[in-house]
Amino acid sequence: MCKDMKKGVKYFLIFVLSVIGLLGLSVLLARTIFKDKLIEYAIKLDQEEQQLIQSYYASEIPVEPENFAEDFKSIHDIVSENCPLSKHKGYNLDSIYNSFSYRIANESMTKADYGLLLREYFAALNIGHAGVMLTLHSAEYYPTIVENRLFIDKPNDHFTNNGFSDKDEIIAINNTPIDRYIQSMAKYTSASTDAYKTHLTQCRIFTSFTDSLIHCDVRRNGDTLKLKLPLTSSILSNTPKAHYKILRDSIGYICIESMMDNVVEDFKQAYNQVSNLPYLIVDVRGNGGGNSNNGRLIAEYLLKEPQEHCVGGNITPQPNVYSGKLFLLTSNHTFSAAESFTIDLKESGYVTLVGEKTAGDTGCAPKNFISKYGIWFRIPTRDPHFSPKGFSMEGVSVEPNHEVKQTVTDFFDDKDTAIEYVLNKLIYN
Repeated sequence: MCKDMKKGVKYFLIFVLSVIGLLGLSVLLARTIFKDKLIEYAIKLDQEEQQLIQSYYASEIPVEPENFAEDFKSIHDIVSENCPLSKHKGYNLDSIYNSFSYRIANESMTKADYGLLLREYFAALNIGHAGVMLTLHSAEYYPTIVENRLFIDKPNDHFTNNGFSDKDEIIAINNTPIDRYIQSMAKYTSASTDAYKTHLTQCRIFTSFTDSLIHCDVRRNGDTLKLKLPLTSSILSNTPKAHYKILRDSIGYICIESMMDNVVEDFKQAYNQVSNLPYLIVDVRGNGGGNSNNGRLIAEYLLKEPQEHCVGGNITPQPNVYSGKLFLLTSNHTFSAAESFTIDLKESGYVTLVGEKTAGDTGCAPKNFISKYGIWFRIPTRDPHFSPKGFSMEGVSVEPNHEVKQTVTDFFDDKDTAIEYVLNKLIYN
């Protein structure tokens, strides 16, 4: 009997050690050989989920006034349970909930009012990737922001047909001076830094949560004009996400406008046209992000040595990796996946950053959730994270090596201040 017990214990220990070994091997494979595949699979699942999400105009949300309090409680409970980042922000999340809950209980609210309250609640979290998914009335156009002034630059047909011209300055929206208008709307803007909150609010002056028409005061050649601008629902653009040009015969320039959709293929086509040039400028100043894995794949054409991608996975240089002098243009609109791309390039040591500080939020694993009565929202679900070299991935902007901001004088002369700086100060100095 004693022999049998010893034999049983022996086999049990062998079994336990085998299970531990298999688990260890699985973890090792997941963190090395299959790491990139797991990331791609997770991205695919997220894309499939995106197709299930329903977004509503604020006035058409699927919750009735008598259920606002219950719906809001369900949202807050999900945030409390799933957003660890909120616990590191220095505020009391329950106090924020109580203040908004009090308003729901004591104010007469329409659906549109409740939708705006949700925008305000998520903005109060001071997290760029936290927000409720409401459909905007939009003109599908960002103003150009120069020295804290807002201009029209190369207007599209919609703006031209409604009386706007190139270099118009927007000085008021709906009869409110533009600075006061931005201040009043900033409370609805989710951002991880104050600078990005102001910038993004400025970018959204041609949108509305409730109205399909806005009134604009425009300064043109010293005169003030009053123009009406109809807003439509969001329209997806099929234009290439990356495009190139050649400057002064020997300098390549690639603008990456987004990290969404087919940007990697668009980048590769552009890259093939300039990869043999001795200088390359990559521009992500207008890039609001998308899929961080796309940024990782693009970085493989730009970074000469293998390194860890700051979000997860590895960056392995392509056979035709760029070998010349590389510059990256950034701004406070560089956000999310574009910002993690920026961190990777800066930490490589091969790239010179020129422009403005970035937005200050790479994502922290944002996920989608749905409230009790059917309102979708997104929050980050990971604890504060750091890059391989210890840079905070949320709440801190990436600083350029050379801070250069667009000037009004250059804007009216159709000059790009940052590109001119690279050309005249860093290349032909």
